[in-house]
Amino acid sequence: MALVLSDRVKETTTTTGTGTYSLGGAVAGFETFTTNLSNSDTTYYCCTDGTDFEVGLGTFTSSGTTLARTTVISSSNSNNAVSWSSGTRTLFCTLPATKTIVLDASGNASVGGTVTATGTSVFTNLDISGDVDIDGTLEADAVTVNGTALNTVIAGVTVTNATNAVNSTHVSVADNEDANEENLITFIEDASATGNVGLESDGNLSYNPSTGTVSATIFKGNIDAVDGDFDGTLEADAITLNGTAITATATLSTGISNTNVAQFTTGVADDDFLRVAGTVIEGRSAAEVLSDIGGQASLTFGISNTNAVKVDSASVADDEYARFTANGLESRSTSEVLSDIGGTTASDAANEATALAIALG
Repeated sequence: MALVLSDRVKETTTTTGTGTYSLGGAVAGFETFTTNLSNSDTTYYCCTDGTDFEVGLGTFTSSGTTLARTTVISSSNSNNAVSWSSGTRTLFCTLPATKTIVLDASGNASVGGTVTATGTSVFTNLDISGDVDIDGTLEADAVTVNGTALNTVIAGVTVTNATNAVNSTHVSVADNEDANEENLITFIEDASATGNVGLESDGNLSYNPSTGTVSATIFKGNIDAVDGDFDGTLEADAITLNGTAITATATLSTGISNTNVAQFTTGVADDDFLRVAGTVIEGRSAAEVLSDIGGQASLTFGISNTNAVKVDSASVADDEYARFTANGLESRSTSEVLSDIGGTTASDAANEATALAIALG
């Protein structure tokens, strides 16, 4: 989908109401929208019957050849969509006055939206009051920062931070290509600093005018400043902190006390569990942890020696008896136990005795 503006595109339409325009064919001497637009393209249009009019942004659909009223810009209906009655009107491509860029009496142009430029050289002078975001490469014959010229090479440039500048310090920088050639850079001392910043570099320097910071690939010499911010890697032959040298390896307090750094014993492996051993941490495998806590890795169920016995009945109830099975225990009710051992209840035994006595007379 693209915004397309074409010359001499005019068709008729008999659309009524405020719906999508149906295109009825080109007026003599003009071309159709289909010839100039692709499906889903947008274009600026005007529709009029000689009395009422409507100007807006339309969306073209090649199937059925229609133009939807996407946005109405102006119209004879208080800038709303015109509800057309029956009849034939003309519908043509146009460029609305509100969408044009014009020069004022001084030859200047103002743009309220975004300007996209794809050419190599576009403007003679460009004055922008807001932020500028450039995704590609910015090429210019001359650049100024706060009114001070910034050359394409850093030699001879006065670099200033307009926010905190109070006085300056000059630094000599040796050029990479010619060791005898020196460039002069002026760094501004921050108002909160107590000393100047001294830098000697045989690498590339980069200045950020928005923050007033300078970065370099390689620094040699001394850096003396109250505040410093390094976003990258700092490499130095020696570093001191408040006058005390920082060695390559710092002395750490190891152990298991508060604020100490834990030290591991040898043999620690992936997926090990950790156990405190004196003042160090040692690794323990799963088997070792089971041994440490007197656990058992897995259980063998059954009624053999050392096996674990499990209930293999799904209907175990309170006050029932347990009977061994081949694999474990099952539950048995009182009546089931009597049946298992071939016994009878006391009442049944009494009844049987009474019956026998009667039978014997």
